[in-house]
Amino acid sequence: MIACPSPKCSSPNVADLPHYWQSLPAESPLKAKYAPPARPKVSYWAALVAVAVGILVLSEGAILIGLLIAAGGAGWGAVVYRAVQFAEAQRAAWESSHVCLACTGTF
Repeated sequence: MIACPSPKCSSPNVADLPHYWQSLPAESPLKAKYAPPARPKVSYWAALVAVAVGILVLSEGAILIGLLIAAGGAGWGAVVYRAVQFAEAQRAAWESSHVCLACTGTF
């Protein structure tokens, strides 16, 4: 049995946070407080286009500029990938969280 870890509370009245959030009515002020982390709106298209343009510029003979453009696209793709991974880790942590129904603390 899970109990609230707060030394002031220690209540056994605990619920899974995602289930509790889904059960709240839409007009509840707690709906926003306990909402899941937002999924990032990402697109790899800019990174792919930059890499393709870099390769095209490389094939035209401008080696340094082509490499810089392709490396910039690859770097941007890595940044986007890390942002997605971070957001998914936050969402996984939210999905495994609990809420104390006595003190409204989350853990």
